[in-house]
Amino acid sequence: MLLFWLIAGGTLQVLVPVWRHMGQPAFPFLLGVVLYAAVNKKARYFVLTALLAGVLEDSLSLAPLGFSACAFLAAGGLALLLREDFYADKASSVMGFGALCTAASTGTMALLLRMEGLVALSGGDLFRRMAGSAVLAAVVLPLLFGMMRGLERRLGTWEDRA
Repeated sequence: MLLFWLIAGGTLQVLVPVWRHMGQPAFPFLLGVVLYAAVNKKARYFVLTALLAGVLEDSLSLAPLGFSACAFLAAGGLALLLREDFYADKASSVMGFGALCTAASTGTMALLLRMEGLVALSGGDLFRRMAGSAVLAAVVLPLLFGMMRGLERRLGTWEDRA
């Protein structure tokens, strides 16, 4: 199921243009799949999903291979730490949780690119990009989580994360 959502998320990642406001963040479709795996699946599925999504994201962008995987692992690690205090069935909870993890992923990616000398973002630009990605995540992730959970329940593939 996660492989299907990675393919769908990668397709959406390419087709939907970046948001022109607040630092031009991309819509977090692939990161949403990673966060869903971190919150609702066993930890081993999350790590594999983060690595595959990171390679896919970097293959579809100009980022060096492995940078997105590192950012996705950082955001997913935060998700793993917070998932016991998180209600994945409530849209408001997904909005706040997704915004926090997406901002962490965007910040990690920006810092990695800056350390390699590939981008020159000021602190204000970095903050705007993190805020923009958080806003996009708050809008997109509840819908994505709902679709993923609904399809899993419809197909009978839902399993506990224990």
